[in-house]
This record gives sequence, structure tokens and C-alpha cells, in this order.
Amino acid sequence: MTTPNGAGTITIAIRRRPWWFWVLAGLWLLLEILFLQTALASAREGEQRAAAISWIAVAVLAAAGVLAWLRQGRSRRPVEAIRPL
Repeated sequence: MTTPNGAGTITIAIRRRPWWFWVLAGLWLLLEILFLQTALASAREGEQRAAAISWIAVAVLAAAGVLAWLRQGRSRRPVEAIRPL
């Protein structure tokens, strides 16, 4: 978010995310990769049932990630501005 200042400069506000956000994002990415690999391997071996379950897990995890990302943008947490040096 950029806001014009009275002095003719622009201040850019940066939201800092807590450490646990990055841990959960890494876990989400790892699970997404594992389920995607399982779905591709099951489809290659002809196991339709296992592939379908894995593809559903990939879709649900992707939808949950998109919804969490959209919800994160509407958060009402205070924004910390970085002051120039």
C-alpha cells in the first residue's frame, strides 16, 4: 500500500508476517508437492482410485491456500511503516 505524504514523497507500508506463518506456508507447500507427486505417480501406474484421491487432495489444498491468501489481504492488523534513514 502506498500513501502520498505531505512532503511530496511516498511511504510504502510493509506488513511483517509472524514466524509461524512461514512455517505453515512451508508445510502447505510440502504437502502440495507430495500429493501432486503421488497423484502423478498413481496415474502413471494405472491406479485410478489412488490418483483420484490424490488429485482431490491437491485441489482441496490449492483451494485452501488461495482462500487463506485472499483472507490474509483483508486482515485488519495494524500496518508498520518503515521510516526513511
